[in-house]
Amino acid sequence: MATENEKVNPSPVSGWRLRTVVFVCGAVLMGLEMVSSRILAIHFGSSIYVWGAIISVFLAALSGGYSLGGKLADARPSFFLLNAIVFASGCWLLLIPFYAHPLCRSLVGTGERMGPLLGTTLVFAGPSLLMGIVSPFAVRLAAKSVEKMGNVAGQLYALSTVGSIAGTILTAFWLIPTFDIRSVTQALGAALVALPFLVLPRTRGIFALVLPLTIVGPAAFLSDPPETVEMRPGQRKIFEKDSPYHYVLVTEYDGFGRFLQFNNYIESGIALDPPYATRTSYTDSFQLAKIFKADPKRILVIGGGGGIGPRKFVTDDPSCEVDLVEIDPVVIEVSKKYFHLEEGPRLRIHNEDGRKFVRGAHAKYDLVVLDAYTIGGQIPFHLTTREFMQEIKSILAPGGVLLANINSSLEGTKSRILRAEQRTFSSVFDAVYVFPRPLELSERDPLSTLDRTKTRNVMLVALNGTPAWTAERIIAAATESVRSGAPPSPTFLDDARRVLPALLPTGDVPLLTDDYAPVDTMSF
Repeated sequence: MATENEKVNPSPVSGWRLRTVVFVCGAVLMGLEMVSSRILAIHFGSSIYVWGAIISVFLAALSGGYSLGGKLADARPSFFLLNAIVFASGCWLLLIPFYAHPLCRSLVGTGERMGPLLGTTLVFAGPSLLMGIVSPFAVRLAAKSVEKMGNVAGQLYALSTVGSIAGTILTAFWLIPTFDIRSVTQALGAALVALPFLVLPRTRGIFALVLPLTIVGPAAFLSDPPETVEMRPGQRKIFEKDSPYHYVLVTEYDGFGRFLQFNNYIESGIALDPPYATRTSYTDSFQLAKIFKADPKRILVIGGGGGIGPRKFVTDDPSCEVDLVEIDPVVIEVSKKYFHLEEGPRLRIHNEDGRKFVRGAHAKYDLVVLDAYTIGGQIPFHLTTREFMQEIKSILAPGGVLLANINSSLEGTKSRILRAEQRTFSSVFDAVYVFPRPLELSERDPLSTLDRTKTRNVMLVALNGTPAWTAERIIAAATESVRSGAPPSPTFLDDARRVLPALLPTGDVPLLTDDYAPVDTMSF
């Protein structure tokens, strides 16, 4: 006969029912962690701070769940109670789309560290804590004696981990690329809500779960949640999709045109009427490269957006050829469908990572335009480093030009990314120039002075094998170009006149390398 110390659970729960609960909860928890990264990125970007917040909050919730689960299981080792907790967690997940985005929007002003930490805690900590209760509770229900406790705990925690692996792969590799985030979140919630009805015996107790389900179910699936990105007056949404890389949104504004948006950032815009002329935008400043290389015939553009810049190059010069490299297939699809990007012999589109394409390129380019962004308007770090600049230099023709579009200020804490990139360019190329683009309307007056603390588009230009130019020579060349014919863009001469007479100080910013490129921690 077993002693009191050997007794653990006089009526242990075993077999497929308990194991199913453990496996599914492990899978849903990690699926929710993947989903959280996409919800938070729309408002806070995908910096190391966001991922640090996600990992720390989920681990803290698990830790709290483990502790609470052990105490609850000892006080009331009930399989029905365990399933009721799982059911409550599922109902919570069903409701996340209705409060996550408004709550995160309200936290944007709290800082790049505190914002994602508070957002993750308020949106995801609760259901994660409930799912953390499952594993220790399951151990208590499954163990028959103290001497078997270690084996039972090891098997159940291993099963939970296998579920987590499956949930991570399923969500990251299939669900998120295929479905919108609301559907993925609610599918995870629905899996937890349905679980008790699958594993509990058919007793009266199960009807206690039916009543809350009749309230939460219709509210979750039949109601429209708030917009992912808040619409402005006169703005109409005509396309949205969660791609593997962005939340992609296409909208139209009455009297303004059609716009492509990644998360909260407008990437491209065109007029709605033929010939669908581009609105004045930062892509006009790509034409600054023609000051240094008047007639580029072979051009590489890394980062597609709406394809406005590449389309202008081939339209302006019938003998010009452009290779456009865009990693996101949804962006390519949208550019063709809504922004009149047409692929052809002179405009070739490559669905590929920009750095991978450069490494495999055999052609020599007169101009390389770097205009790639990841979630939150940040430049992917591997496209900022000295090693990547050396790879670009290897495919530039003698006298070739590299032009990079960077969102940054010229002074202050929000200038670090520009100044670090300038330092990195200068370590590889013969000459580097900085062209800050005036903010629309407020700074377009030729006599206006730019506010050096405001974030703006800045064109960083580097020359390959060309002697340095003075600012006076740059302005004179741009003036002569305009005098001799139609200007390459409406803002060409004004953009050229904004060239900084001297490079920015870089003593307090790092040289960006593959080993150290903390660009996702640099605000802009």
